[in-house]
Amino acid sequence: MKPFLEGHEDPVTVLLAREMEAISDADIVDWANRHAAPESYVHDPDYTQLVRFNRRNPDNGGKPRQCLMSLVGRVFPEFDYKSQAAHDIARTLFLRRIRSYLDGDLEPMQICRMVTPIEDAYDHPPWLGGLYDACDWMDERTTRGQATRLRDQIEQILSDNGDSLRFGAAE
Repeated sequence: MKPFLEGHEDPVTVLLAREMEAISDADIVDWANRHAAPESYVHDPDYTQLVRFNRRNPDNGGKPRQCLMSLVGRVFPEFDYKSQAAHDIARTLFLRRIRSYLDGDLEPMQICRMVTPIEDAYDHPPWLGGLYDACDWMDERTTRGQATRLRDQIEQILSDNGDSLRFGAAE
């Protein structure tokens, strides 16, 4: 499975991805270990802590998220989670994440976990489409084969948002 974060993303984007549950704390640590930090925060204590976390420990006690939040607060004090810029980044991350579901990289609940944080943060944005309803009655045991409504809704959302990338098409 290809990692969702490639390493070139800035800490704000990574934090938004974590807050909308598109990634886990382990993904934050993986990102930090691939990221070439600029001089503005390469020596920041929270960034260096992220790099030092145990990559074999999936969540490191929830501390990667805390370190990332501190880093963003200190290095990007103008960042506003409710801003239009944050909203646009969240939309882009969401579309990229649901596209990866069609590519076979995720399980249904990995998509459905994102719905509530996105609805809460961005007041039920239209780009979520009917994902809330498509996720109704799903749980951790739901297989991709049982989630045809989810797949159909994801295809509709991507179509509605002008996303023509499908099933491994080149970006």
